Amino acid sequence: MERSSSAQPPHGREQPAQDRSTGELVTMMAEQVSMLIRDELELARLEMTSKGRQAAATVGVAAAGSLVAGSVMVWRWRKA
Repeated sequence: MERSSSAQPPHGREQPAQDRSTGELVTMMAEQVSMLIRDELELARLEMTSKGRQAAATVGVAAAGSLVAGSVMVWRWRKA
C-alpha cells in the first residue's frame, strides 16, 4: 500500500510544522486519519478471516468426531 501526502514538498523534504498553514495541517491530519482507519479496517478484516478459518477447522474436527462417535454408537447398538 503506497502512501503519498500532497502536503509534502518535492524531493522528500518535509516542512517543519510551524512553517505550514492551518489548512495544510488540517489536510495532513485528515489524510493520516483516513490512512489509519483504512489500515485498521484491513487489519480487522485479516484477523476475522484468520479467526473464521480457525472456527471452520474447529467445526470440521467436531463434525468428524461426532460422525465417529455416532458410527460407534450405531455399531454397538446393532451388535447388541
